[in-house]
Amino acid sequence: MALLEVNKLSTGYGEIQVLYSVNVSVREKEIVAIFGSNGSGKSTLLKTIAGILPLWEGYIKFEGESIDNLPPQERVKKGIALAMEGRRLFLGMTVEENLLMGAWVSKDLARERIEKVYSYFPALKEKRKSLAGDLSGGQQQMLSIGRALMSNPKLLMVDELSLGLAPAVVETLAEVLEELRSKEGISILLVEQEVRLALEVADRAYVFDLGRVVDEGPSEELLKRDSIRKAYLSI
Repeated sequence: MALLEVNKLSTGYGEIQVLYSVNVSVREKEIVAIFGSNGSGKSTLLKTIAGILPLWEGYIKFEGESIDNLPPQERVKKGIALAMEGRRLFLGMTVEENLLMGAWVSKDLARERIEKVYSYFPALKEKRKSLAGDLSGGQQQMLSIGRALMSNPKLLMVDELSLGLAPAVVETLAEVLEELRSKEGISILLVEQEVRLALEVADRAYVFDLGRVVDEGPSEELLKRDSIRKAYLSI
C-alpha cells in the first residue's frame, strides 16, 4: 500500500485550472521526484497535498485514509510536512526560534527534535542564535527543511531543493535527504528543477507538463529515455 496516493487530482487558483487529473504515489521509505517545465503545476500539487489549496476533483489518501477534508494543521499531525519554495522563514527570528515554530505538534519533544535536526545540519547549530535573515541561501534551505522535520513527518515534501544554491550545497542537501530516508524511514516527495539531480536522488519520478503527468517511471529508466535526455538534459 502506498503511503501517499493522489488519484485524478484537479485543482487551481480561483477560476484558473492548473492540474488536470493527476495521479501520483509515494511508498514508504521512497524518494519520488517531480520535474517539468515552469508553470506545469509541480508546486501546486505539493500545496494541494498539504491542504493549502483546495481539491477540486479526485482524492488524496495518506496511509490508506482520505485526507481530502482535513485542514493543513491536521495533515501535519498525520505526518505530512512541506518545506516550501522560497523557504518562507521568519527572518526576524533566530534559527532556533524558527525550528521551535515547527514543533507545535508536540512541544514536549521539541528539544529532542532540535538536536536531531542539528545532527543533520551542523551549520544550523553553529548559527542557532543568528537571525534567519542573516543566513546564507544554503543555510536558509537547511532551516526550511529542518523546521519541517520538527513535526516528525512520515512524508517530507521539498519544493525546489536546489533553487539559487551552489552545487556543493545542493550535494550536501541531497545527501541529507538520502540519510533521512535510510536512517529515519522518512518518505520524500521532491520538486526539483535540476532534472539530473532529481533523477540521481530519487527512486522514481514523474514528468509534468501543462498540469498533467506526461511520463513516469524508475529514475534509471527515465535517464535512458531519449525524450527525457533531449528535452531536459540537453543530450
